[in-house]
Amino acid sequence: MARALEGKACEACAIAKRRCEKQTPQCRRCKSRGIECTYPPTKPSLFCPYEGENTFSIDQDVSTFDPLLFTTPLDLGKEADTELPLGLDLSLVNSITSAQLQPDYTWFTSSKAWKVEPPPESTDDALSIMDIRYHIQIIHRWLKQWVDKGSNPFIHTRLYRIRFPQCIQDVYMALSCYFAKTDSNELMVFRIIEDRARRLVEDSVTGSLLGTPLDTHDHLARVQALAMYQAICLYDGDIRLRHLAEGYIPVLASWIREMVDHGSRASGLGRMVMSSPYDEHTAIESDGANLLWYCWILAESIRRTSMLATSIQSFYLIQRDGTTSCFGSMMFTSRKGTWDIDSALAWEKMCSEVNVGFIQLTEAPSLLTTVAPEDVDEFAQAMLAIICGARRVNMWINR
Repeated sequence: MARALEGKACEACAIAKRRCEKQTPQCRRCKSRGIECTYPPTKPSLFCPYEGENTFSIDQDVSTFDPLLFTTPLDLGKEADTELPLGLDLSLVNSITSAQLQPDYTWFTSSKAWKVEPPPESTDDALSIMDIRYHIQIIHRWLKQWVDKGSNPFIHTRLYRIRFPQCIQDVYMALSCYFAKTDSNELMVFRIIEDRARRLVEDSVTGSLLGTPLDTHDHLARVQALAMYQAICLYDGDIRLRHLAEGYIPVLASWIREMVDHGSRASGLGRMVMSSPYDEHTAIESDGANLLWYCWILAESIRRTSMLATSIQSFYLIQRDGTTSCFGSMMFTSRKGTWDIDSALAWEKMCSEVNVGFIQLTEAPSLLTTVAPEDVDEFAQAMLAIICGARRVNMWINR
């Protein structure tokens, strides 16, 4: 039987110099890593593939498999499928075996990983005025940390290294002025913050009316920018800023929902962080390890930002109205060090060797009894303080 002409490998596999199994619309390698799969145009062919009974397809949704990231190296003997159909090309069998040897990292791109659960119920002594002030102080400290060091527990050091949206540049300059303000220039600084926040919202409305598309990175940037403005305007004490921020509460709530929805459906998350749409020469080498790591950076940033931004507004509404409605809780990575690793290989090694603590926020209180405090990162500790109360969490940390 004549053999059909094979198409070219997808761009991601070609760049990484890995074997491409050429499934459509996504090859197995790209689908398992949650990255964009694009094929180069092919020449017209006089041959057609034979679609008989023994046609073999490995275009499976690997996100439905149980994640193996919290275990020791994979037990391949138990996972291998021995019932392969007759007539399967031996080279294809070898590529399948090679793919099975790779760790399963679909844990942060599966539908379960994006599921929004009802917000956790706080304990009786949580969410007191002191707890709210404690949490807002932490957020303000994180904002200053970002200004001073370029990263914090919800803005990854690599998130804006290549793509640096204008709205993030604006909020960075506004925060720099805010943390350096004096009694003499305070009103001027407040005017800068007010104008930058208004411009962010107005530009978004204009873009929506014009049909300007936003990718997931854009969605995250505008949510982070407005959340940081809200953290200042709602809690600084200036009446004018507070009035302005109250009008943006429904805007930020809507943006959070849009961000999570877009992120859960988008492909090629890693490429959005690794390259700039304005300067192709600044792109990072898109090998498999880098793509996977940057995909996790964007996904984890979305989850952390959604919970942080929600808490900023919810705490204010609790103080003002005595009650509030929350967006909900999501899964996030709680293991100390995972967020701070600064290389794809080190991140991949850590994920394959230790439990990185990818848990739902509603399950986070179990960390107090099952994990040592030195193994829980700063963001997770802050979320625990919201649910369990700052006093209990500090006792756990200092025990």
